[in-house]
Amino acid sequence: MDIRDYTPGDEIKITELFESVFGKPMSVEYWNWRFKNNPSHKYAIKLMWDDQTLVGHYAVSPVVLDIDHTQQLTGLSMTTMTHSSYTGLGVFQQLAESLYKDMQTRHGMVAVWGFPNNNSHRGFIKNLSWKDVGVLPMMTCDITLLSPKLSDTVTTITAFNETHHQAQISFFDDYRVKVRKDSGYLNWRYVDNPVNKYTIWHINDGVDGYVVVKEFGVSGKKQLDIIEWCVAKNERITKSVLQHLAGSYTDGYQQLNIWMPLHDERHLYFEKLGFINNLPVTYMGIRSFQLPDMEQDKNWWIQMGDSDVY
Repeated sequence: MDIRDYTPGDEIKITELFESVFGKPMSVEYWNWRFKNNPSHKYAIKLMWDDQTLVGHYAVSPVVLDIDHTQQLTGLSMTTMTHSSYTGLGVFQQLAESLYKDMQTRHGMVAVWGFPNNNSHRGFIKNLSWKDVGVLPMMTCDITLLSPKLSDTVTTITAFNETHHQAQISFFDDYRVKVRKDSGYLNWRYVDNPVNKYTIWHINDGVDGYVVVKEFGVSGKKQLDIIEWCVAKNERITKSVLQHLAGSYTDGYQQLNIWMPLHDERHLYFEKLGFINNLPVTYMGIRSFQLPDMEQDKNWWIQMGDSDVY
């Protein structure tokens, strides 16, 4: 078996392996969007082959982080998979170490980070020298508790502009580490996504902001995920936006969900309105190649949209 870099055309075998391992398809269109057409125009992908059989795959999606007001290229840990006939042979660990070396020497990335699931968390920590940043509980609320009320300061838009990038900078300046979300990144992530549909809400209540919402259902229960929350740190505006969302989704939607850091004042705003910490709980971890002090969760502003899951 040997490890090789991705070459054009390999995505066919990659998507076939994905379906074999996870029991669901991944379209080539989605794969191209995430790994080849991301805003950095770079990709870091390692494949393990046994002759013509693809037996392992590990890829990161390049993401620019704003670290202490300096832009640094990192990798969001993404799809890891091993052919069922080759488990227990250390395929993933070999791919990871090869990929991490390339990330540093070839691409100048300063860290790899992401959200290991329950099955992979132990392996990342024990075998790949990752460090835990923390766990992210889902804050949830029954929509009816929010006293639905429409506001003329909240409207839908179809694309992002530089105003929304500036809102990100302004509202979360006190966080040392966050994804750099200029309009190009935001449009790639939410407007150009070939699989998921998102609604973008623009807030104009004295200061501009935005919220990104995704609709979905679990066991017949219709829910709303707030994928991005970029709203001024203001209790009145927070309540107004949430009431507007509750009043806009009246077709059987029962629950509103969001990630909100426990140490952030905004967490208290949501608690007051009836949000509670709930399941699922998401692990967040990192392997820093160069920079210290990235393992403290209080340094990070993280939203659902920073994960590849939502």
